[in-house]
Amino acid sequence: MKRHLPILTALLSLLFATMINAQSPSDPSRVFGVIEAYYRPGEAGALGASWDRIIFNWNRFQPGSPEEFDASSIPDSFLNDAAAANRQIVGLIKSTPFWASTTGTPAGVPSGLDLPFDDPANFFGAYVRRVVEYYAPRGIHHWVIWNEPDIRPGEGSVEFEGELEDYARLLQTAYRAIKSVDPSAHVQLAGLTWWYDVNHYREPYLARLLQLLNRDGQARANNFYFDGISLHIYFTTSSVREILDANQRILRAFGLGAKDIWLSEFNASPRRDPAAAIGSPFQVSLEQQADFVVQAAAIALAEGVDRMAVYRLWDNDFVPGQTEPWGLLRADGSPRPAFHAYQQVIQRMNGAGQVTHLQRGGGEMVMFQFPDRTLYALWSSGTEPGEFIINAAGVSELGAVDAARNPVEIQMVDGRVVIPAPGAEMIDMNFVVVAGPVRIIELPGGSRSVSYRTAAGTSTLY
Repeated sequence: MKRHLPILTALLSLLFATMINAQSPSDPSRVFGVIEAYYRPGEAGALGASWDRIIFNWNRFQPGSPEEFDASSIPDSFLNDAAAANRQIVGLIKSTPFWASTTGTPAGVPSGLDLPFDDPANFFGAYVRRVVEYYAPRGIHHWVIWNEPDIRPGEGSVEFEGELEDYARLLQTAYRAIKSVDPSAHVQLAGLTWWYDVNHYREPYLARLLQLLNRDGQARANNFYFDGISLHIYFTTSSVREILDANQRILRAFGLGAKDIWLSEFNASPRRDPAAAIGSPFQVSLEQQADFVVQAAAIALAEGVDRMAVYRLWDNDFVPGQTEPWGLLRADGSPRPAFHAYQQVIQRMNGAGQVTHLQRGGGEMVMFQFPDRTLYALWSSGTEPGEFIINAAGVSELGAVDAARNPVEIQMVDGRVVIPAPGAEMIDMNFVVVAGPVRIIELPGGSRSVSYRTAAGTSTLY
């Protein structure tokens, strides 16, 4: 889970035009998820989420000894509600019980990882086999192995105290244990945060891990012990493409470019929500949260991400002044604008034949091409306002909406639609956190010419 974001003195920006055409996701029916949908299954259904993540805390299944197996921490209702809604469950395995932890904490390295995965004294391997044996018949075939091991002691909320070599052994054990029980199961790497390594001048965790695994003579025969990577990206619009691109390059460098890429957590907590305001360097508004959800999702789709999930559906444990309001729903169940924003993403952006991301002159666009129509998601990258101009010849009725689907002003001038694009609001940082307000418009037929105009001039996007 994302509780803290390291503050950068500067973020990488896209200073030139980019054009990315997405590949189809590995499973187009399972692209859009939301974390902890099980708390509010009705709202998750209304949102349209097709998958959910549940944490399988080892220390709850086996709190006192390896002989125990208490599945009561995952109520049957969670699985039944998901099955009724055709919502797939992804299991996140983490949290070492005290008796198996080398440090006695849930973040401690499990004892016995140096043993074969099926040795009874490899306690983690034994637990993983048991949990997969129990839940595979109940429809769970996707597993994430731990969470955010790239956050090191002293840097933030630590979920894995072990070194890189310890996580590699953890992953090897889990992969072999899972596949021994459920050969077609899907194994994801732990969610990685990216910026903790950048801020502490380390090579990216994924690169270091693959270098280590590459020295294992059995790694390639075992698919490098994972089927996909999981990334956590928060708050900053410009970082979405940068982080996805960087991780794709790392995978390709090891010949692993076909691995799944999941944006398994993304959001921008709205700390200017009057109902849940807390102090924070990132004073994101409700509208900016909605904008970021659309921007991050659209860019991720253009980058060919296989799955994504907003963290999270509901502020189930929100404490005013102490915790961050991450939910698409407030603690009282009322929807934030971001709920409607993600709902719009799911309803309108899924299934496009081609998704193209372009940026030039301060204007940014993600274009979704369907057989009979084209959807445009548009915004200003920087603080300067501008306007998008799209060829609308032959179109008689037009309408544009913002991220949360509220109507926005447009004009028709000489067969072209002009859509004002306000500049981004600067919030506390000396860089743009969330880009400018999103504008979405759909036009019949194929792609049309698009330009972006500011006081400095006009740039052709497409």
